[in-house]
Amino acid sequence: MSPVIRANVWLSGLILLLAGAAWWCQQDHRSPYETVTNLAPEQITLVRILREGQLLQHLEKQGQEWKRLPSGTPIKDREWLDKVLHIAELPSLHHFPVNESRLSDFGLKPPRYTLVLNDQSLELGMLDPASGLRYLRVGPTLHLITDSYTHLLYRKKP
Repeated sequence: MSPVIRANVWLSGLILLLAGAAWWCQQDHRSPYETVTNLAPEQITLVRILREGQLLQHLEKQGQEWKRLPSGTPIKDREWLDKVLHIAELPSLHHFPVNESRLSDFGLKPPRYTLVLNDQSLELGMLDPASGLRYLRVGPTLHLITDSYTHLLYRKKP
């Protein structure tokens, strides 16, 4: 076999190997982290935002349109709402069970903001001083999440 043919065979094999590696990398899109809820944004039909127990927003999906309750006015800022719904699938960078007696240690007694998605309550606590991540309580579990979406809850009107 001539050196040119041998080089072409090696290059063809290398191309096949790289193509296979690229295909394999594209197949694994799963995040190494679990999400804070099992809800996908398209499954959510009810959103309530509370600040210190007082209702700020009450939104409901009626058909394909989101409306503010009790007035029934449609939501104009759909981009804002999509970002709020995305909070349901934020990755939990770290999580652990939390005892009710320790909630004040994490800024959750009482929580400043609560996001209710369908029937799941997400309570936002303070920032962890070491990591800068936000404490988020969902049921008996305390999650640490990035703080890149929580500012959306402070908005007055969508």
